Amino acid sequence: MAASLRAVWPSCLWMRSVAAYKQVPLRIGAVCHACHKSTYSALPEDYNCKVELALTSDSKTIVCYHPSLEIPYEHTKPVPRPDPLNNKEETLDQMLKSRLNEEKLQNDRGLTIEELSKMFYTTKHRWYPVGQYQRRRKNPNPPKDR
Repeated sequence: MAASLRAVWPSCLWMRSVAAYKQVPLRIGAVCHACHKSTYSALPEDYNCKVELALTSDSKTIVCYHPSLEIPYEHTKPVPRPDPLNNKEETLDQMLKSRLNEEKLQNDRGLTIEELSKMFYTTKHRWYPVGQYQRRRKNPNPPKDR
């Protein structure tokens, strides 16, 4: 049944598009034998969904209904929560600090000026720090654009 529905689905969708755009009447006999209300599942059996196909009363639209099935509470597991007393990485700040304290990140000096200039296609002078003379000359309150 699953293989026959897979073969018929493209033609059903094509007939639906022809009926919608070219006003060609959809032949009920051509579609109903394959697309009548049925249960079709290409999903695994343990998947939490049941698919049902049906035609509307005017036989111009194919409807797919796939509600998720209810899972009994007895079959669920609680979300594991770490112990706040023994967990060192409780907050985001602590996670970042513990990561920065790792030895490989402490000894990392970053990219060199040559690597940065090759990466961004600029000159080496762009990556040197700006001196105090240039910082003093910069206007702290530049005029706003219109």
